[in-house]
Amino acid sequence: MSISLTHYWPLAILAVVPLVWWMRGHTAVGLSPRHLLVSTAVRTAVIVLLALALAQPVWNRAGTWISVVYALDISSSVEPGFIGTAIDWIASTDAGGSPAHSGFIAFAGSARSVASPGAISQVPVSAGGSNRSIDRSSTNIETAVAQALRTFDPRYLKRLVLITDGNENAGDVMGALGRAQEKGVRIFSMPANVRGAGDNWIETIDLPQGIRELEPVAASVQVFSRLATRATVELLGDGEVLETKEVDLQPGFNTVPFEVRLSGEGPVTISGRLQAAGDPFPENDIYKQSITVGPRPRILYVEGRAASAHYLHDALSSEGMEVVLGQGRDLPATPEGLDEYDLVLLSDVPRSALNDAQMVALLAWVRDGGGFIFAGGESSYGEEGYAETPVEETLPIWFKVNEKRKDLALVIVLDKSFSMVGPKIELSKEAAKAALALLDSNHQFGLVTFDHSPYWTVPLQLATNKERINEYISSIIASAHTNIYPALERAYERLVEAEAEVRHIILLSDGKTYPDDYETLVSRMAEAEITVSTVAVGEEADRELLGSIAEWGNGRSYFIRDAQRVPQVFIEETQMASQATLVEEPVETTIVSSVEAFTGIDLAAAPRLRGYVSTQAKDTAEVLLESDIAAPILARWHYGLGKAAVFTSDVKNRWAADWLTWDGYGKFWSQLVRETMKRDSDDEVDFTVQRLGDQALITVSAVTEEGLYRTGLEPRLEVVGPDGGVATLPLAQIGPGTYQARHPLATSAEAPYTFRLSGDDLEPQARALFYPYTDEFRLYPPNTELLAAIAEQTGGKLLPQTAEIFQDYGEAASLPTPLWPFLAGLALLGYLLDIAIRRAPWFWRRLASAPTT
Repeated sequence: MSISLTHYWPLAILAVVPLVWWMRGHTAVGLSPRHLLVSTAVRTAVIVLLALALAQPVWNRAGTWISVVYALDISSSVEPGFIGTAIDWIASTDAGGSPAHSGFIAFAGSARSVASPGAISQVPVSAGGSNRSIDRSSTNIETAVAQALRTFDPRYLKRLVLITDGNENAGDVMGALGRAQEKGVRIFSMPANVRGAGDNWIETIDLPQGIRELEPVAASVQVFSRLATRATVELLGDGEVLETKEVDLQPGFNTVPFEVRLSGEGPVTISGRLQAAGDPFPENDIYKQSITVGPRPRILYVEGRAASAHYLHDALSSEGMEVVLGQGRDLPATPEGLDEYDLVLLSDVPRSALNDAQMVALLAWVRDGGGFIFAGGESSYGEEGYAETPVEETLPIWFKVNEKRKDLALVIVLDKSFSMVGPKIELSKEAAKAALALLDSNHQFGLVTFDHSPYWTVPLQLATNKERINEYISSIIASAHTNIYPALERAYERLVEAEAEVRHIILLSDGKTYPDDYETLVSRMAEAEITVSTVAVGEEADRELLGSIAEWGNGRSYFIRDAQRVPQVFIEETQMASQATLVEEPVETTIVSSVEAFTGIDLAAAPRLRGYVSTQAKDTAEVLLESDIAAPILARWHYGLGKAAVFTSDVKNRWAADWLTWDGYGKFWSQLVRETMKRDSDDEVDFTVQRLGDQALITVSAVTEEGLYRTGLEPRLEVVGPDGGVATLPLAQIGPGTYQARHPLATSAEAPYTFRLSGDDLEPQARALFYPYTDEFRLYPPNTELLAAIAEQTGGKLLPQTAEIFQDYGEAASLPTPLWPFLAGLALLGYLLDIAIRRAPWFWRRLASAPTT
């Protein structure tokens, strides 16, 4: 309890009080001293009372008065019997709590205050709502909270009792909680019973973008069920059943996968239909949406070996593609000639089969958005390969020089420190022997081993007496610590004097080494045209240093955890150093990156490939499959606006012979083609229609082929309603290349709304919006998570006891009482008393006769 002043300036009036008392001693009137004293005191009291009244003091009384508002959800999703029970509970709770103020609200899509709990059942309702009724076709908790804030008595502690299922499908209650917190409102939430305890319905249908005719489409139907039951789910296209599944539904969301093919181009209505025994609301068992199906992909397949072309041709054709088979001469020599295709696939085509104009046209077409796949084979490499051609520029890999060099000096620098004891050193010795075996007699071979010091185990010499060199290799014994620099320097000093066209070092280590100026040493090697590749074995290897050495030395860096791979790495390195680019031996493929193109394919079960071509991935390439020595098998990247991929094995009965009988062969290639082929021209204009409550949100995003935003467009939108009425909407530009409009929707509509987009610079498109039932017929169980969050954020409680609602929680209400009327009244009485003192003779006689002290 406290008293506060509204204004302080009136207190300055009190300064006249001393003047009044000064005038008492200097007055000329003939009054007795007692008469003058009383008159002055009364006048002083009047001045003080007037000054205080003008200051408008307020007496703030503290107390625990409570204002309670009860908000009851009466939307269509709430069980009718529960509403009556809730009204009775509100009445008894309010009577028992005896709050200082009570308010009552009925709400659904809108909210209304009523005079009593019983009046809630008398509130007019309708399916669509009006100014005089509440819209039961939606649940808007935000509007209930906003109405409660207007209903509270602002002087008291505020309590909101919110009774709802919590399944809001309009508004956003979380946005209103800040205002409730500012006003000190504690919200106590109570879940309402939801009707349709045994209901289930189709929530949505998920489909990929850019569906083509006859393309295998992985769709999924999302079904929500209130109970465990057996049901039939059908997926339909334009009313024709595409696939039917019997499923066991569990309470909550269930995903039912489908794989279908859609025939015909243009708009298609995709429907999901659900049938379950005992379903109380069959009207929410059908879900529809509109999609646009594009034409079948058109593929130009150029095969260098025509006799083997039928393998891939048949596989792609069976996957719904139009495949045009040709030879090198059939590849168009202009980008315009390629525009009729979605993808070009070159397989085992010799460089000599293509002219420069064809390769330049292919590069330009891919750069402008085309799709390109290059598949390997023995004919596409060799003396006249694609290195330094427009084809290599378009692809995500570098082709090695295809001519095998006959003049090679190879030095292996091998770690033989203590950490190499056991399988590592033995496998490394076998790797060195395997590398030696690949060399011709006119090649030079040397082996430097090192621990803390370097040793020329095999001095650099011609690879003629391989048996004797192998004996030297077998004698290697592990010992001491690791010190790479002296060994690398020793190899450099010998190789720089060697007369060989190709001089290459393979450095292998499994541990950390002493710091030194490796960059300067390896840079001198690079200047002398000596290349260095490195192999880091195991987790303890200095991967950062070895990777840098390979980079400085223009070589390749390998990291292998399993020493069993060491011999394969040495073989690969020796082949590449001698330019033996064709690796014709069984190869295990490893998935480096799992991408959408691999969906539904068990690549781990794929047979071995029988060979591939050794290439090097470019820096920005995405390697998807690699060999067991980390050579790229499948890589891709974006080139300009298009995509390009390379498969370094072949697609037919030489290296991929075992793949031809693998059941994943056709799916692998069809999905890779679909991932790589050029996008539809319609993708430059993204036209979407989304339902948001009682409105449709139409969004158009437009870009050029170069990816630039298209601004200043004047798109036109026609809306055809379920009744056939046509309305024209303007689309306003809301951002770069983005245009939007909104259109009101009926509560539900048996027929769809159709939205037609057109414009001078836009290809006409159409979308349909279906919703035969309101969102209230998605009869989810009570959203207790939301109700608990509402209560927690405002200091209330979920499922409170009656006493908890009316607790003060240590808070106090402040009831302000203005005091100025009382003070002004007292001042008036003092003024009248002053008049009486001065004007009433009997008062003065009595005062004069009173004894003095």
